[in-house]
Amino acid sequence: MEDDSVEKASTHRQPGGHCPKKAAFRATRLTPTVFLVNEHSDIYDERPFIYVKTISSANALLILDTGCGGATDKPDIKVTSLREFLETCDVEDNEGKPLNVGGKMQYVVVLSHCHYDHILGVEDFALDSPILASQHSPSFVSPDHLPEHSLCHALHIKTPKYTATLVPHLHTIQADYSTPTPNYSTSLGVVVHHTPGHTPDELTLWDESERMLYVGDTVYEWEHIIFPKEGSIVQWLQSMDALIELVGTSEARICCGHVTAGRPAKDVLTAAKAFMMDVLSEKENVRSRFEKRGEVSVEYVQAGSRFSLICPERLVVVARQKVLAA
Repeated sequence: MEDDSVEKASTHRQPGGHCPKKAAFRATRLTPTVFLVNEHSDIYDERPFIYVKTISSANALLILDTGCGGATDKPDIKVTSLREFLETCDVEDNEGKPLNVGGKMQYVVVLSHCHYDHILGVEDFALDSPILASQHSPSFVSPDHLPEHSLCHALHIKTPKYTATLVPHLHTIQADYSTPTPNYSTSLGVVVHHTPGHTPDELTLWDESERMLYVGDTVYEWEHIIFPKEGSIVQWLQSMDALIELVGTSEARICCGHVTAGRPAKDVLTAAKAFMMDVLSEKENVRSRFEKRGEVSVEYVQAGSRFSLICPERLVVVARQKVLAA
């Protein structure tokens, strides 16, 4: 049995690296090909996790999410661009070199969903790199709706401008999106799974070769799982079931948009689902109620605080009606 203190410590790991100038990002190696990049000092206190996978055969870097755009109030932080960090800042776990020395490798950027803390750095890449997002709900991420659904409007901040290629469920990510017809000879070996729930456009990446699951904000530990008013607990439970089936009994690891990286996937997924079912069956009590974005939200916190939830109360009521009555 693994030691619980070791597991929790690994969950709160602070990625390390070195940059000639102090950067808003730190990087550490997760797998032979993947680095976790943590934006550690953003003004929104989100501290998002960004994942960067090197695919040497395609001369490409696959990036999942772009963080908060380097928004910080720390005057000593000089590198606020994710792209500048990747191309110029030394990373100890990468033999002391930047992850993309001089920008010699191309970028393919995937957005796990459209919330501001995952897209504010995307303009660094929008002019010369494919930006991929979920095709599950095209209207949700349309330019007309993006300011509201990204939460940029609520925060009174500029909505980044980019054009996303919307990809279907089970799409295999490629290095080349220059033509409408997929060219699977440039496959990067990572598959997109639509996992709506947190938002309609939430997606997950599955890296079969390394048995790594990248789930965005679908789930994480030790911080509130937050559903906006556009979310759905009913869809979230369906997506969780699909992910549990995907990882099966394998030793897959899960990497989340915040806090949790490299943990046993099946354990995190099943435990989070069990917590949500306890919420719906009223085994968990409401910790607090408050108004957010025009409606009443509720907070639940599991004993020990491994899992907690904030969402509009309406989402809980609807899920109780549809899930428990089924």
